[in-house]
Amino acid sequence: MFSAASFLRGLGTLCLATLALGTAQAQTSPTDKPAAEAAAVQQPSLVFSSQAVRYRCDGGAETELAYLNLSNGTAFAALHHGGRTLMLQGRRATTGVRFVALDPQHHLRWYTQGMKGELSTLDANGQEQVLMSNCFAQPANPR
Repeated sequence: MFSAASFLRGLGTLCLATLALGTAQAQTSPTDKPAAEAAAVQQPSLVFSSQAVRYRCDGGAETELAYLNLSNGTAFAALHHGGRTLMLQGRRATTGVRFVALDPQHHLRWYTQGMKGELSTLDANGQEQVLMSNCFAQPANPR
């Protein structure tokens, strides 16, 4: 079973650790350690917000996504579809956001605008094929 909350916690930690490591490596020089330490102190902290959303689509199909938005504008989503969870990265579209699978073996795309989404894939000819359409966010279950 897909647990969006635990996945988001792990994903957020992983993203922040990766970004922090990349920042530290980019700033560190074997000959200039005090300057690198001073620059690291001045770096603004990177914060994130997360949200899990369940969608109901045409034909009664459902899917769940966990969104992770970083303060630097980078957005990710974890999509649970076909018995597996895939990571997607957000890219601005004309209206809304198009999330594209990070794994090049998967050609899934999730397009969202407001409370509506659509799942598609690219076929062997590069043509987009809609898998789930008219997907609307469902109200969160009260706890």
